[in-house]
Amino acid sequence: MEIHISADSELRLSIFTPLVGSLIYELRVGPEKFLLLNFQEKNYVLDENNRYVRQTWLGMDLSLTELKWLILGQIPEKTPAWQRTKLPSGELQLVQGTSVIRLRLNSAGRIQSMNKSVEGLLEYKAQISLYQKHYEILFPRKIRIEDFTGNNHWLMVISGVQAPTGMETLDFIPPEDMKLLISNQ
Repeated sequence: MEIHISADSELRLSIFTPLVGSLIYELRVGPEKFLLLNFQEKNYVLDENNRYVRQTWLGMDLSLTELKWLILGQIPEKTPAWQRTKLPSGELQLVQGTSVIRLRLNSAGRIQSMNKSVEGLLEYKAQISLYQKHYEILFPRKIRIEDFTGNNHWLMVISGVQAPTGMETLDFIPPEDMKLLISNQ
């Protein structure tokens, strides 16, 4: 798996087969667009990047901003779109509309767990159980994200961190040999 996040808030997540290394899935997400490519079945999803699309195709409403926080293991000092509150339990609570995120930080100030609720119902819970150092900066080594049912989960084990010189702007044009996949919802 390779994850690329640009300064322009675009993400490309590529998933390869073990051993052979053939690309089987790719997720391209920008602030407005969501493209999921399935190279095995030669189909794709192209839609707006919104909560309902993420819930349908990822199994949970995990936004690009939230994923960046988890991959970096921290939230920025300022989150203007979110109202911040320090809870008596020591947790940090972020509120934006009907979404509530609760964060537990470790002794180094890095994310230990992050739970998101939407309209009072649990959407997902994430845990970072292990950190690694890269140029004296801590980065997550192991991230587990599980949806509210426990049926959908991601387990990311990060073997190395590289700072690329730059990422090209993503294109959201699917390959011509693929068919559009439409949700039944």
